[in-house]
Amino acid sequence: MKRLFSNLYLGLLVLCWSSALQALDLDDQLRLVIQAYGLEPALCEVDARVVKHGNPELGRLLFKSPVLSGDYDTSCGSCHQDQVALADGLPLAVGVGGAGKGNERLASDGVVVPRNAFTLFGRASAGFNTFFWDGKVMEIQGKIYSPLGEGFAQGFRSPLAVAAVLPILARDEFLGRQGMLNGNSHLERINSAYYADKVAAANQVLQEIIRNPEDPVVRELRALLAARGQTPDDFDLTMVGNALASFIAQKTAECPQTRWERYIEGDPSALTKTEKQGAVIFFGKGRCAGCHSGNRFSDLQFHSIGVPQGDLGPHMHGQDLGRADVTYQTEDRYRFRTPPLWLVSKTAPYGHNGRFETLDDVVRFHLNPIPFFVAHKWTSQRESLTYGKVLASRSFRLGFIDITSEDELTALIAFLKTL
Repeated sequence: MKRLFSNLYLGLLVLCWSSALQALDLDDQLRLVIQAYGLEPALCEVDARVVKHGNPELGRLLFKSPVLSGDYDTSCGSCHQDQVALADGLPLAVGVGGAGKGNERLASDGVVVPRNAFTLFGRASAGFNTFFWDGKVMEIQGKIYSPLGEGFAQGFRSPLAVAAVLPILARDEFLGRQGMLNGNSHLERINSAYYADKVAAANQVLQEIIRNPEDPVVRELRALLAARGQTPDDFDLTMVGNALASFIAQKTAECPQTRWERYIEGDPSALTKTEKQGAVIFFGKGRCAGCHSGNRFSDLQFHSIGVPQGDLGPHMHGQDLGRADVTYQTEDRYRFRTPPLWLVSKTAPYGHNGRFETLDDVVRFHLNPIPFFVAHKWTSQRESLTYGKVLASRSFRLGFIDITSEDELTALIAFLKTL
């Protein structure tokens, strides 16, 4: 509640300034905005806990190899690729059984994972404490809450380390296909376990993996352990999570500088006039900064813009209940974590289910969802009959957006492309 009033106060403050701001040139207006919001370059500063307690070389090998997947066909790198800012460029990720990269995976026999894969940039930074679209992993007051239990007590050194292992424990992402004839030991042991029991089951599987002398990747794993004075007995889920987190931190530590960051650092030529106009709209009448706040352009909270459900979702009848599947609170239905906007132009498509192909699509949807369905139709009759309950979940904040012309919309999107 305190955060809500703070954002509303800041929004009202910017609104009160609007007439005065119009008397200033664009650079002067943005200078005041930057000061008011306390904005700084979103440098990829790394959480010291991630670096101190990990093994990035081990993490690199695990990230790139399918050795942890039940059918030896999936790796972390399958859905987090360098070419698309460590996302995968697909509406929905493709997990077990997938082959190739990007659109090649859509043409393969892979299982669709009903959520959009997000970039890994910024996830290892200090203060990034809320992971996944539904926030199933969160650090709150010195504890890591997750489907596995309290993370620090289990040996994980950061919330990123917990988040890094959850896909490895998910059926369609890593464990393998479920069926009478094509199961595997990963799936059989891990999929039916819950909470801390899932950690114990995963540790059993990892011990089987590390003791396979015929696998060349395993030989590399054992060599990396030996170099640190560790033995195969030490190879467990917390080691995997901490190693993956440290590799992600290392891989994203040297992040590309955006033009917006150059502007904040004092280079007025980094943005065009239109982009500067878009920035003023973003922090002013567009009300975007009410949720996309701070240097990460996310409040790391949960909101709904009424994204259409589509045909695929992780919950009953193909729905995606979002945050409600974590809190079990009705009011959290269809709410998702505010996506950080850093490198947003490189991580299309957009939305938790990748429903929006372009920035123009998703920004317009914030303003008014109705034209989206006129242009793109419904994906099914069921969706056309049930959209009312999703529409009812839309955040009240969207009602305060005051973009009234195509020129303003064009400027706003131009600004987003500088992030």
